[in-house]
Amino acid sequence: MAKVVFGMTMSLDGFIDDANGSGALLSPNLEALDATGLMREAIDETGAVVMGRRTFEGASDPDSYADSYEFQVPIFVVTTHAPERKPKGNSRLHFTFVNSVEAAVEQARQAAGERDVVVVGGPNVGWQVLKAGLVDELQIGIMPVLLGQGQHLFAHLESTQIMLTKTRLVEAGQCTYIYFSVQK
Repeated sequence: MAKVVFGMTMSLDGFIDDANGSGALLSPNLEALDATGLMREAIDETGAVVMGRRTFEGASDPDSYADSYEFQVPIFVVTTHAPERKPKGNSRLHFTFVNSVEAAVEQARQAAGERDVVVVGGPNVGWQVLKAGLVDELQIGIMPVLLGQGQHLFAHLESTQIMLTKTRLVEAGQCTYIYFSVQK
């Protein structure tokens, strides 16, 4: 069965953006990331993507996903308001709009087969998937910067306790990626 993977990059003090809402200081050098093969590995292992509506709408043109999105796989968008017009797809990438993370993950798992389901974009859907106990692997990138304030990656988990086991550590440029399996 497909493994559900959620990951984000944060500052050393746990923020995913600064006080102005910008994550620019956390954007890893994509050339360094590509040089490690991590991105190619992620693309090869991904069978479906789950994202939130804000991430979906963050593309200047949703039709551009079919032509240029790195994950050319089925995409499941969690939203209570599907767009009036479905964006362009292709033979590998198409969109399905669902109203809960549970439904999105279940459909994504079916579409992915033995490959991974990757939860992408902002933290909101990631938090929901974590709280629902649906994440199998957590991937955290840590950039060597202290932001002091902003949005904490795990602030909205409240009193949820999730036990993790470290499985992998990879350095790519200035970013350190730590992979954890989620104990269930």
